Parts: sequence; structure tokens; C-alpha cells
Amino acid sequence: MRVYPINGHLCKVVNGGKFVDIPGFPGEKIDRRLRKDIRWMRRKYRIFITDGYATSGHAWNGEHPIGLALDIVPYFSKGGTWGHIDALAERFEPRQNHVRPPMRWVGYDGDAGHGRGHHLHLSYMHSETEPKKPAKVVYTRVCPRDPEGEDTSSDTGTSSGGVAVRKSGDLTQAEWSNLAPVVPETGE
Repeated sequence: MRVYPINGHLCKVVNGGKFVDIPGFPGEKIDRRLRKDIRWMRRKYRIFITDGYATSGHAWNGEHPIGLALDIVPYFSKGGTWGHIDALAERFEPRQNHVRPPMRWVGYDGDAGHGRGHHLHLSYMHSETEPKKPAKVVYTRVCPRDPEGEDTSSDTGTSSGGVAVRKSGDLTQAEWSNLAPVVPETGE
């Protein structure tokens, strides 16, 4: 796994994809590169995950079958509210269809089958791949560390704790052009 910080809230992660259990959510799996993002959302927004990696019940060419989508509701027993979920949705989609990285699509108020009282859907930016296969490249909010202890330093930028720091704070044109096309979920 190679991790390339782009700015304070965006990382490019190359290789290392694997479907793993989501701690605290029995039966739910996700691409392991999203686990730090999930930990951050649990702590800040008190989320409960109702679906992650799934090969049925969602768009086959979307992010659930590649472990890069989350369906989220409030974790009521931990003090979560729809206000928390509203804030999380707004963080990544401040206006309808104006999504902020690392999300590629946000399903919430204004999207069929999504929204307050139903669920928030978050899909992550990634390179193209096939269902049931982790994408080569994933963008995350929190830079993951390799659980296998592999070297995560990159070949560019300056090193900082084994992770390269990019001098500019956004994706390059080549990175934008290498993303898979957006596939909105239509009523999960």
C-alpha cells in the first residue's frame, strides 16, 4: 500500500485493497483503506453503518460491490441523531450535486431512496475496477497506515513518517481523468 497525502483532508491510496470486517458492525465489510475514515465518522458524527461491501441490493456497477460505499444512519444508542447525519452529508455535499473529495457521490436529501429518515449514502472516488475486486486507487479523507507493516513511502515529494507529502493541495488533471465514472444509487 502506498499513501500519498494530497492535503490535510485528502489522501491517494494505491494498492492494498482488501475486503475486511468493519469493527463494531457485525456482518458488515468494507475496503480496509476506509477504516480510518469510518473511525473518524463514528467519533465525530456518531454513525451506524447499515451496509458497506455488498454484491446484491445495490447498483452492480456502483461502489457497494467494490467495498467503497457506506449506507449510514444515526447510531441512536450512542447519542447519534439525524442532525449528526445532516452535518456529515453537508460536509461532503454542501449543495445538491456539488460533491467534495474524497466522495464521488452523496445520496441524501433530494436523491430517490435516500435522505433524512432513510439513510445517507457515501461513495468514494476510485480508479476503475470490476465488482468484487478492490480498486487499485482509492481516495480517503484520513490517510491509512498499512496494517501489514509494509513500506508506505512514495517515490515523490518529501517524506514525513514514511508517507510522502504533496506540495500542491489538489488532484492533478491526470488523477481526475483516471477516476471511474460516477454511478448514483437509485433507491436502495
